Amino acid sequence: MSSLRLFLVVMITVSGLLGAYACGISLSLGFIIGLLALIGLAIQQGVGAKKLIHAMKQGILHTKEVIWILVLIGILIPSWTASGTIPFLIDAGLDWLNPAYYVTFAFVFSSLISMILGTSSGTLSAVGIPLIGIAGYLDIPLALVAGALVSGAFVGDRTSPFSSAHRLVASSTGMSVKQQYKYLLPTTVLAYLISVIFYGASDVLGKWASVHELVVGKSVYEGLFHYSPWLWIPLILLLGTILLRIPIKYGFLMSTTVAVVLGTYWQGIGFFSWLQILWSGYSSSDILSLHTKGLSDMIDLVILIALAGAYNGILEETKMIEAYMGKLLGERGSMLHATWRISIFGFITAMLSCTQTLPIMMTGRNLLPLWEKRYPKGHLSRIVADGPLVFAPLVPWNLITILCATILGVPWEQYIVFTVFLWSLPLLTLLVSWYKGHSHTTTKQMNQSV
Repeated sequence: MSSLRLFLVVMITVSGLLGAYACGISLSLGFIIGLLALIGLAIQQGVGAKKLIHAMKQGILHTKEVIWILVLIGILIPSWTASGTIPFLIDAGLDWLNPAYYVTFAFVFSSLISMILGTSSGTLSAVGIPLIGIAGYLDIPLALVAGALVSGAFVGDRTSPFSSAHRLVASSTGMSVKQQYKYLLPTTVLAYLISVIFYGASDVLGKWASVHELVVGKSVYEGLFHYSPWLWIPLILLLGTILLRIPIKYGFLMSTTVAVVLGTYWQGIGFFSWLQILWSGYSSSDILSLHTKGLSDMIDLVILIALAGAYNGILEETKMIEAYMGKLLGERGSMLHATWRISIFGFITAMLSCTQTLPIMMTGRNLLPLWEKRYPKGHLSRIVADGPLVFAPLVPWNLITILCATILGVPWEQYIVFTVFLWSLPLLTLLVSWYKGHSHTTTKQMNQSV
């Protein structure tokens, strides 16, 4: 297959998405252009219509879990708000959280929870929603707090032994989870320290402490909602299902159901009012800060995810990109050079595939036989974890980015510059590759001279 044709398809896809994003129109419209170009290329390469349709269908089926989560988020957040759960959690948080180090707390707390849960979407749903609500009331920049929460959520998504992405990196590079930790440790510790320093400096410079005395013991929404300790149940239920490794979609569904029951009893919300809230989102002229999206706002995102799934299905079935994997490392070059090329490839794949899975698998599985001939495979594991894995939430139309922005209610372009943990990992892994590659070369030369 002509590399020029494949390059043109890549450029058409990226240009369509970037154009749609810049113009503020549906990303689905921009993505359709790239999908049609890929279908045309596949047909030119002799892929039959039956095989093409099957590949697209399988790709869409692989996104069904993400689609379920998006749909359920569309009803979870308004149900938590209308039932009084989110207002209750905000008021409770104002009583015991010290705003002086709020952003640092958001990062550290979300990172700890994500290490336990092993899921970024579950972490942001369980702790991100109430923490972003408290930040809104305290007038702490939401973009900064969202960046800290997303950074913390991906500490576990990348590093937790319970994370499916972490385990996928290990299996794709022929490593055990235990072996992998040895190679991930240097960049993990450095990126974490850099993040804590950045968020700590933001807290000091922001002087959030000045509002502390104003909010301690103050109830913000109690006059508008009937409070009860029972309102903790939706949050506890969601956390419990994730800890028990029950599929997250069931946790969302059960938590939403309980919230609706509590809202009906404590807030007096009727059946038809609930239908309106779940479909259009929660809104009130008295509390504009609690306005949320609803199920109707998820439709366009679901369409985009289905299209991305079809695109992935064609790429996987035709193996268009895999034909060029052997050229990725080059005939010669240092570990730093190879790391740089793998990182660029991982970012491009993350832009095209709209998932975490494909970039991880393609760089790991396809490069492993070539990589092992030159360097320990644990370094490939590190590069994949510090590149293709964390690139996904840096791409605005990636499925996981859409989930993060939807859960927190903060647009990607506002919070992305504050996701310090994600930005620092690719840079640090280049530094480590330079050091390890230099040490490897020096050791090899010494052995040859003996």
